[in-house]
Amino acid sequence: MFVNQRNLSFIVATMSLMLVACKGAQSDAAVATATSEGDASMSVSGDVADERGQALVRVVNAVAGSKGLQVRGDTAHMMPTSNYKGVTEYHPIDNTWVKFEVMGQIGGVMMPLEANREVLTNGHRYTMVVMREEGDAGFTTRILRDEISMDHVKSYLRVIHAAPNAGEIDVQVKGGDKIFEGVNFTSEAGYKELDPMSGVLELRSEDGDKLLLSLPKVDLKAGTYYSLVVTKSASGKLEAFWIEDSPTTSM
Repeated sequence: MFVNQRNLSFIVATMSLMLVACKGAQSDAAVATATSEGDASMSVSGDVADERGQALVRVVNAVAGSKGLQVRGDTAHMMPTSNYKGVTEYHPIDNTWVKFEVMGQIGGVMMPLEANREVLTNGHRYTMVVMREEGDAGFTTRILRDEISMDHVKSYLRVIHAAPNAGEIDVQVKGGDKIFEGVNFTSEAGYKELDPMSGVLELRSEDGDKLLLSLPKVDLKAGTYYSLVVTKSASGKLEAFWIEDSPTTSM
């Protein structure tokens, strides 16, 4: 195929834009993570992971009452175990087409309970959320890309709906505007850029605006990325837990 100088310039410019866009989706800083369960961890930057030919994946356990839940990526990557509301550290995975399996004990033997395949990109961060299906018939998973950058001015919030049979939910500041509307089960809403704030967040039903859960003493700080995971307890009560990610230059 003949490519003239004008077409060649266009191709080079397009490839450059694609590389910049891909680069921008990586985190060029290490990330410190804290959870409402008191866990804390540090992970390398997306640039370092990219140089190593790796994607970074962590697992969030949103299955009420579960203990020792484990996820396997192909046969080579066994993720750390986690209990309900647990968040594992980011785990490096050196494959781009990965079969993830949720593992559990059946008759004393570790067996796959749910499986799916995901396409990963080196240098990017992912959160895999394990939750119950509607009707509590089994397990389902959702993998999300974590877009984290070095912004020290705004705070960022996303909502992960992992509460089966809870219907669509709205999230709003008490007495203020809605931040998210009509978030469906297994869906993610966010990250949304917000001014830092302190106050009460309310989760309300999308149909009828019924108060479902009130979260007091919420403090969204500048430069921090918050994931609010909405779940149900073993007794069926709506509840939520937090994951906080902060880019840092200390690693």
